[in-house]
Amino acid sequence: MLKAFVNSPALRVATAFGVGGAAFSIGNLLLARQLSAEAYGLVSLIIGLVSLAVVIAPLGIDLVITRRGLELGRYLRRITLATSLLTSVATVIVGAVLYRLHASLLICLLVTIAAGGVSQAASAHFQSLRQFSVSVPILQSPNWGVVLAGAATTAAAATTAIFSCAILAASGLATSVGAWILLVRRTSGANPYGKPAGLWREAIPLVAVTAASSTFLQLERLVIPAALNIDDLATFGVLAALVGSPFRILQAAVGFTIIPRLRDAESIEARNQLLKREGLLMIIVILAGSVLIWMLAPYLAHLLLAGRYDLSNSLVVATVIAGVLKVFSAFATAVASALAPARNLRILSIGSWACVAIATFASFAAARWGLLGVLYAISAGWLIRCFIASWLSLPHLRQDLTSA
Repeated sequence: MLKAFVNSPALRVATAFGVGGAAFSIGNLLLARQLSAEAYGLVSLIIGLVSLAVVIAPLGIDLVITRRGLELGRYLRRITLATSLLTSVATVIVGAVLYRLHASLLICLLVTIAAGGVSQAASAHFQSLRQFSVSVPILQSPNWGVVLAGAATTAAAATTAIFSCAILAASGLATSVGAWILLVRRTSGANPYGKPAGLWREAIPLVAVTAASSTFLQLERLVIPAALNIDDLATFGVLAALVGSPFRILQAAVGFTIIPRLRDAESIEARNQLLKREGLLMIIVILAGSVLIWMLAPYLAHLLLAGRYDLSNSLVVATVIAGVLKVFSAFATAVASALAPARNLRILSIGSWACVAIATFASFAAARWGLLGVLYAISAGWLIRCFIASWLSLPHLRQDLTSA
């Protein structure tokens, strides 16, 4: 079993993601300790909007690259730049209209999302080539941007969200420039003008599924300010840092490694062995991690934040349940994204967005029970999505086995 853990690419990447996730948690705790609840809540909202928009910014080009094993040539790079900028502008409009964000925060939002879309595409290029040692640091750079923002905010004794968000924007821009330079140098001879056949027919369903997943992941940060208040969002930010972060790491690692490995599996038997092995390892890690988190999170919150945020056992349990459902959903969705035909991807996309709508509606209905009610309402949406993704992926595997 120990050898299986060591040899598992998903868990090796999860370890690398774990370091980045620890940085994300530390950065959030520094921000929560230094800033007022209102200011930290605004930073949490910006993080949520950025996290959602960045995965949408390449409009699925990054997903097609990973799915097909392509390189990000000159033509695709130009498209990625344009779509990232358009996505950042659209998100700024949403931030201004729905959340009435200050102009300075909107500028930070614009820069961070445009830069993040570029980095996302560059990371996908190296992921497709299974160069995880290059891809993972690029993808994890936003987590280090958060810890940098937390450290800088603490050192400067800053009290506004604007200062922290400006650090996030600057670090994201620096990462995207470095990733883009590395990408251009390594793809100078890679099909500079060619457009892959059926690019948008495949990219749009994929990005729709991913956008639904990302929206789901950030739904608490997007719904809580409207259904409850900014102070509750600050509390959730602490929950996400101490309780949700390990599940977020595992979820990202599962999708990151399984898709290219399923694509490259030489036989149906190898594909199913891969899923069984990785699934068992994920379950073991989830069970052990859930117990440890439940025991330590309230104590750490009280100790590290000087009693400003006391996490009840009920909130911790609700966040753990949500995290487990997110990991299971990521596993089933990764299988469908790697193996399912375009028709099933469209079904998964529609079903995922339906789950987002159900969870959003349920969140407002459950707001009378406070933050705990909102967390369980969103978890109900994740549970439904798990069933949908499994229903689409498992029969596909059985069909492959029969035809073999």
